[in-house]
Amino acid sequence: RLVNSPRVRSVRWDSRAQGLFINRSLFQRDLLSSGHAHRGDGPAPVLHTLRATQFRSFVRQLNLYGFRKVPGWLGSAAPGDAGAWLHYSNPCFRRDRSDLLLHIKRRSAANRQRPAAGAAAAAGRAPAERL
Repeated sequence: RLVNSPRVRSVRWDSRAQGLFINRSLFQRDLLSSGHAHRGDGPAPVLHTLRATQFRSFVRQLNLYGFRKVPGWLGSAAPGDAGAWLHYSNPCFRRDRSDLLLHIKRRSAANRQRPAAGAAAAAGRAPAERL
């Protein structure tokens, strides 16, 4: 909802509609500030979907849902932005592909351990949970 809302200026699709740009300062001011909900201006209905009150908590939630910061991306989302935008992507987050959203799941402690165990086995080591 955030990325598709014309009222939210701090989140937008990237040029290929395969990721999103987030302007940290706008996002913090418009969506995370505690006084915003009482002012009556801006995207107040969207606030109810956010549980985070700090930007790093929001980024942590993105990571838990499989979003990754696009490495090596330099620049801005629009002329004059001066690189203020952060770029995140998830293979199942595409504009006009709401069917893919069903595949985006929050990683739990159990399924975060499985990839680590697989990587340890591939490297010839026993998983940490067996030590």
